[in-house]
Amino acid sequence: MAGSGYDVDPAVLKTQGGVFGDIGSDFSEAAKKLQATLKAAEEWGSDEFVTIFNDFYKPVSEGIAESMPHLGAEISKIGGKLAAMGAHYDSTEQEQHEHLAKYAAHRPHIAP
Repeated sequence: MAGSGYDVDPAVLKTQGGVFGDIGSDFSEAAKKLQATLKAAEEWGSDEFVTIFNDFYKPVSEGIAESMPHLGAEISKIGGKLAAMGAHYDSTEQEQHEHLAKYAAHRPHIAP
């Protein structure tokens, strides 16, 4: 069917791949800061409020702190794959252009 399909902008894929890589790095850094903050929070004292807060918040925060590095790594992988996809589209388009130009050179009676 004519006109069906989609357009891909390889430059956007590459750029957004870099953005995802940065987000992944930011998540990893945030995880380190969170873990340091949680460690410091354990030293707040042992009054009733701190005890209740730590009893409630510690399991949740530990789960978050453990999952954030993994999430950061996976987001970075997405970025790498987007960048690779952009490079692949670039090379595919160049190959197709060269193939068509080579074919057209042998068919000079066909107007562009």
